[in-house]
Amino acid sequence: MDQVACNGSEMFLSACSFSGWEVHDCTHAEDVGVTCDGDVDVRLVDGSKCSGRVEIVYNDIWGTVCDDDWDIKDANVVCRQVGCPSANAALKGGSFGAGSGKIWMDQVACKGSEMFLSACSFSGWEDHDCTHAEDVGVTCDGGMELIVMAP
Repeated sequence: MDQVACNGSEMFLSACSFSGWEVHDCTHAEDVGVTCDGDVDVRLVDGSKCSGRVEIVYNDIWGTVCDDDWDIKDANVVCRQVGCPSANAALKGGSFGAGSGKIWMDQVACKGSEMFLSACSFSGWEDHDCTHAEDVGVTCDGGMELIVMAP
């Protein structure tokens, strides 16, 4: 690939505009790489696959997210990141119980198109004025289980 031009919302590098497969004027001395912001992943706790308290790992330590400014756009990013289609609710006030340990994020402000919660604007890692009573949660599409009773 050469002349790659992404707008930032693509799911895959191959979805970006580029000059065409094997169309280039480069040598391997021009190969590119990326450095990502820490080791970051998200999980939902005390719920189900698609609902629960939001926890994020940073530098190999799991922690929570504070509910200041938490909204449906933030919840949508989390739902997509954990493999659920979209958010039904952005929950505040420890709706899925209080977490423990680090509170990693506060003042989260996603646009809604980010692929990862850590790509959203926030106050900075471990920069917060919260307690675990303010831990956030989400409920996503796919978070409800259907129980079928036999007649």
